[in-house]
Amino acid sequence: MKLGTIERGTKLKVFEEHNGSAVSDEFDAVFRSYETGRLFTILSPGLYENYAKLHPKATLNIRFISGASLHNFKGYAVEKQHANGIILVEQATEISSVNRREYERDELRVKVKIYGLSEKKLHTSRFSWPEMIPDISDITYDVSAGGICVISNVLLNSKYDPYYLIEFALTSNEKDSFLLPAKLVRRSNYPRTKIGRYDYGFQFIYDHLPDAKSRVTRAILSRKLALR
Repeated sequence: MKLGTIERGTKLKVFEEHNGSAVSDEFDAVFRSYETGRLFTILSPGLYENYAKLHPKATLNIRFISGASLHNFKGYAVEKQHANGIILVEQATEISSVNRREYERDELRVKVKIYGLSEKKLHTSRFSWPEMIPDISDITYDVSAGGICVISNVLLNSKYDPYYLIEFALTSNEKDSFLLPAKLVRRSNYPRTKIGRYDYGFQFIYDHLPDAKSRVTRAILSRKLALR
């Protein structure tokens, strides 16, 4: 996905980041026009009204859905346009994409604890149970071999964002307990249900855990069978 291929009118979700952490709620926006190079404009009355509050070194985390894919990239707010609600933005990173339908998600409710994880620890093949207080301790909304969704009233704000360590157990069997690294690929304060204010989607990172994906798949099946 390239900046120039985003269609006018595409709905966006935008929030401000500083030092890798979210420092604002999410704003609704609409892609208005591709200008030139890495410049484009968005229409966002909420962000426009809060423009003066933006940190001078902050980035805008921008995401949108197109077909089966969730796209995400970062940009810098350049200036407010004269037209009300229009902001000129400069693209700061390339657009990354995740296929939302790669894994079937099951609405399984399990306890989950979520801890910030430094990027350098992503390369380890063994994790120990953290001693610190989790950033979120809640119940999953759905689970798949690809990741989990959590809908919570807690605003996730970690210096390690977007990387986290996810602790959960799918059955009472000790072999079905997991500590998995994950990347936060979706956040919204417009969740699909009213059980919480914030909607978070995490994608598991299996790069250095070759057997973990099959273990999660088997554990999900065991959990589903136990619920019948």
